[in-house]
Amino acid sequence: MRQSAISFEADGLEFEGVVTQPDDGSGPWPGVVICHPHPLHGGNMDNNVVLALALGLVENGFATLRFNFRGVGGSQGVHTKGEKEYLEILAALELIKSWPDTNDKTGLAGYSFGTSVILGHSELYAEADAIALVSPSFRSVEGTPLKESKIPALIVTGDRDRLVDSTQLDAELAGFSNAPEFKLFDGVDHFWYGQESRLVPEVDRFFSDKLK
Repeated sequence: MRQSAISFEADGLEFEGVVTQPDDGSGPWPGVVICHPHPLHGGNMDNNVVLALALGLVENGFATLRFNFRGVGGSQGVHTKGEKEYLEILAALELIKSWPDTNDKTGLAGYSFGTSVILGHSELYAEADAIALVSPSFRSVEGTPLKESKIPALIVTGDRDRLVDSTQLDAELAGFSNAPEFKLFDGVDHFWYGQESRLVPEVDRFFSDKLK
């Protein structure tokens, strides 16, 4: 696989990221943008879940873009508790769509805080063809405008995740116009340490089904 360090602009700020793609010349491929967990708790684009998804999807014929939200690493700006972070996601989606080796199918994935930004901003839904949400909080699912969207979605979480009550979540999903697929992993907490190899095939299956 080939990795390219990139930068892009959004909201008057400059952001850093990495595009990873197969190097076998078999493209163009669907592109997937991956959003990292909470910046104030050490979350960045090299988080274990983000990196596992970014590299694992590439092995199965995707091009991926992971990036640092504002105020993280070399990305400019300051954390806004998810209020403005959607602007850099929009710019990242635009970048992966214009990447020379991607086709017209685009996925959007988030983990933890990354899912909260996605779930909180309907502006993102028109720019992606499928959305995968890893370990979203119940609060972000409860009030999301995604309930009114028809975009295909997947929610993946663990049964030991203290931030997500899987029983409540299952009931909440019944109120969606297009109910997301829901996959609950046994023995998995919020951080997925050592469990990444179980997560990646599920997200890959979903994106392959919706984008290929």
